[in-house]
Amino acid sequence: MFTWFPASPHCSIFHNVNPVNLKVLKSFSVYVFTMFFTAGVSFATFSLLTRHLNQFDYGIINLYNSTSILLVAFISCGVQFVLNVDYFKLPPEQYRKRFSNSIVIPVGIFLLLTVGFLVFNYPIRKLIKGDFFFTAVLPLTCLLILVNDIVLGLIRNREQHFLFAGYSIIKSIIEVSLAVLFIVFLGWEWEGRIASSFITLIVACSIAFLLFKRWGFLTRDISIAEIKPVFKYGLPFIPERLAVFFMFYSDRFFIDYYEGTDDVGLYSAGAQIAVILNLICHSLNSTFYPYFYKRLAKDKPDYAGLRKGVLAFGGIASATMLILIVATPFIFKYFVGSHFRPGQKYAIYLIIGFFFWAVYNMLLPFLLHNKKNKQIMAISIAGMFLSIGLNFYNVKHFGALGATYTSIIVFGTMSVLTLFAVHRIYNLKDIFLGRNSNDA
Repeated sequence: MFTWFPASPHCSIFHNVNPVNLKVLKSFSVYVFTMFFTAGVSFATFSLLTRHLNQFDYGIINLYNSTSILLVAFISCGVQFVLNVDYFKLPPEQYRKRFSNSIVIPVGIFLLLTVGFLVFNYPIRKLIKGDFFFTAVLPLTCLLILVNDIVLGLIRNREQHFLFAGYSIIKSIIEVSLAVLFIVFLGWEWEGRIASSFITLIVACSIAFLLFKRWGFLTRDISIAEIKPVFKYGLPFIPERLAVFFMFYSDRFFIDYYEGTDDVGLYSAGAQIAVILNLICHSLNSTFYPYFYKRLAKDKPDYAGLRKGVLAFGGIASATMLILIVATPFIFKYFVGSHFRPGQKYAIYLIIGFFFWAVYNMLLPFLLHNKKNKQIMAISIAGMFLSIGLNFYNVKHFGALGATYTSIIVFGTMSVLTLFAVHRIYNLKDIFLGRNSNDA
């Protein structure tokens, strides 16, 4: 992970730092350190996998993980977002009731999906290339992923920053340790990686259960009247999560269908490098979104400040893109197994695609501030259908490289559409010149 802080304390973005801002920066630094550590562990695990597993194994791992992203969208039903928002809106006693009733929804969906995965185990196994056991427990894996997301969100809301760091770091250490044990010492193949994640999630969610109990969030006061509004509020998050799946993860299934699981493994190795830019984008969002909102909220938008923020955000994203492109051959030569090196070409194109995703994220606060939720949803849905259509054509005609073309076109289109939407509200000349168009 990467984040940006100005070298000089007189830089206008963080000028006049008061004790409150210092507290925010201190807590943010804990999160950044945690993200750096977990990202480093993730990369070390990736490097290990490419030296002890083949392309087919790595392809299965990515098909399995991509399927879990799809299922989490349905199992969660937006419950994690509801619980995060309601934590600050409801009094403690009412929130305890809301929490317990909300958890009923994903548990119920998990049970239904488990029955479905047992009945249709064989065709699902053919799709994700897994075995009976790991296919059968996939809904449980997704439920555990959701619980992990919920506990992390609540820890952040409670401002227990060091608990967040400890929980995340210990979880990462357990997962990589088990992966090394299963793959390197016991000689397991793709099963070793999936088993390490599954066992780690069980341990992490056991800790989460103890935290929920300690915080007093678990009650037996369950009622349909409480469950219905949560279910209704959370439903719109399902298409939003589906859009993310189709734009970021569905390409693996197109590649598997047209080219084979080996190519999924090579493609995913390239994507592992490109995703670094996406992680940096998340860090930039955390740093600059409050900065943008503050300057947009003034009676007259602070265009000079907005210009500095846009140039800083865009400049860091551009520099990161160039650094990653230059570093990719070095990374594949020294840190990636030799049989995965053909994946280097995919990394370069995907890095370019993720740069356009960063541009889209840079412009998003301007629409969010003006509550243009329908426009944002329309752009996301357009990106989703464009991704599906282009992958059908590109992967069929250009192989796995076609999926990288799709990423560039989809994210490039979304950034351009967002640019036009922002221009209709704020003259882009005002933003990029840092002054009102009427000024001299």
